[in-house]
Amino acid sequence: MHLLFIQHDLLDGPGTLIEWAESRGYSMAFCLICEGAPLPPLESFDILISLGGPMGAYEESKYPWLRAEKEYLQQAFATGKKILGLCLGCQLLADALGGKAFRHTCKEFGWQPIEPLPQGVEWFGTRELFMAFQWHGDTYSLPPGGVQLATNSACKQQAFLIGNQILGLQFHLEWTEQMARDALAEPGVAPLKSPSVQTPEEILSDLNLFVSGKQRFFLMMDRFVS
Repeated sequence: MHLLFIQHDLLDGPGTLIEWAESRGYSMAFCLICEGAPLPPLESFDILISLGGPMGAYEESKYPWLRAEKEYLQQAFATGKKILGLCLGCQLLADALGGKAFRHTCKEFGWQPIEPLPQGVEWFGTRELFMAFQWHGDTYSLPPGGVQLATNSACKQQAFLIGNQILGLQFHLEWTEQMARDALAEPGVAPLKSPSVQTPEEILSDLNLFVSGKQRFFLMMDRFVS
């Protein structure tokens, strides 16, 4: 199994997905599209993973490569490739496949509750709320054929599925403690405090959440590639 990661920002990498892939014996390639790297041929990978990033999926005039990636996602979907989208990647998937990505009315930042819907219980391994790391101010509408898997009070769309081919997660289960520390060290990154926004100190107050997030994500990924 060969994985291709499309990376949109140097601070928003694959995180625990590298550990998961290595432990399963999968090979990996990385496309730093944010630095002008060309998108490789579709036949060069089995699973495509579009990672997060600070830009909006609709900011094509500012980031022209967003249009190229959306077309690439459409082509990969048409050829039957499995695709995982995380945060920005989730929004790009929704937008490319017939939904719409747009600015949300509020931001989510830090550990926020995720409510699995009935269709998502088997994917998340629970019917109960669980905590996931969030860092976004945008959202999306479901593309045709999309099945909503999760929600919360701050942002209705939290995860979606198309068949067993497309999986989009608005939240980050792949982030590690070190990724969070590096990103939070950047000046002025934290939005204004609100019920869906934590302070950097709150984010780092319970490091076990990174461990439980990784465990949940590994189970999800095993299901997705099976």
